[in-house]
Amino acid sequence: MDRSKIQAFIISDDQRLFSSPSKLENSERYLKYEKKSSHILSLLCWTGLLEVSDKTSRKRIISRILPVLLLLFTVDIVVASLIPVNVDFFRTLIYLCSYIMSVPIWFAMRRRRKQLTAFLRLLHEIHRQTMTWKISLTLYGIFISPVIVAALNAISRYRPQIASQLAYGYVIDNLYAQLVLIFIKSVLYSAIYPMCPTIAAFSLCLFCQRICDQVRSLTLLIEKCSPKQFTVSFQSNILNRKRRIDDSLFLLQRVFYFPSFLICAASFCSCCTLVAWILKRFDHSVELATMLTFFLYFFMCGVSLLACLWAAGGLPVELEEFNEEFHKKAQLRLLVNARTDGIDCEKHLSERPVFVLTGCDIIHFKRGVILTLAGAILTYTLLILKM
Repeated sequence: MDRSKIQAFIISDDQRLFSSPSKLENSERYLKYEKKSSHILSLLCWTGLLEVSDKTSRKRIISRILPVLLLLFTVDIVVASLIPVNVDFFRTLIYLCSYIMSVPIWFAMRRRRKQLTAFLRLLHEIHRQTMTWKISLTLYGIFISPVIVAALNAISRYRPQIASQLAYGYVIDNLYAQLVLIFIKSVLYSAIYPMCPTIAAFSLCLFCQRICDQVRSLTLLIEKCSPKQFTVSFQSNILNRKRRIDDSLFLLQRVFYFPSFLICAASFCSCCTLVAWILKRFDHSVELATMLTFFLYFFMCGVSLLACLWAAGGLPVELEEFNEEFHKKAQLRLLVNARTDGIDCEKHLSERPVFVLTGCDIIHFKRGVILTLAGAILTYTLLILKM
């Protein structure tokens, strides 16, 4: 394989990936994915976030009803939260921002269901991987969280006040009516937030981790290869496999460009308000059920925000390690052969910037942002306490 053919191969790859993304999205080969038993695939399919969600009448009906229910329940949350006369409007508004931003997450991902289907198919072709018991257990825990919150609200000593607020200010004296109302509405409210954004964040982290594993496997493959075996054909094979990973990164960015920003913004608002309320009421006699509810919300919001930054921030780290290992092995081969190999792969890799996942070009997912964000949460928490 001579220099002209390999350089033409590299240039055609870059042009196909970055200048004609529509061909990648419209290709029939990328619009199919393996229908294996996976809770994530089933969840995405039944919520209308994949193209096959419109194939059957039952899934089509569910995907049509779901946005209507999301809008109705969100309006109900806003009305129920603003009805009390002595409500703190600004703090309540910050609290409601998390619910309001949760609804567009579904609509944004629904709009990109074609790219999400293509991404899942390509990810399966790169590396077939089944869900481990740890991933399944985490997903089950996210689904159970609304029930836990509802149970804690039902056993709270503030149950009459909670029931009255959920009933738009009407007083409910019957104990069973209070329990039913609190349990049903608490489950529905918690399903909108924090469960829905947490599931979206969980999916993003899972996809980023799988891509990181593939980049790490290529890095280990280069590391185990000796300088004499690092031939032109071996380099072209590595670049071809890297190209497929670049395709998946392109689709991942298209799908989570807007949802990732909303996930981080909603989690940030919740963390600020929850930390402020916990610090303000920590010295007072607050019952255990209420404190557990606050800490559960804070745990889910904080973990979602931290996991997104850590998992998505691992992509540039792994890609940088791949580039460094490739450069090092290419330099060692030059020293062994004392001549060029007919392909300037090192220059090809160094000219392309390392991929960094972004949310609306506002949030850049790097692990160094975690400390900055923690400082911002503490700063805005103090501002909320002074309001």
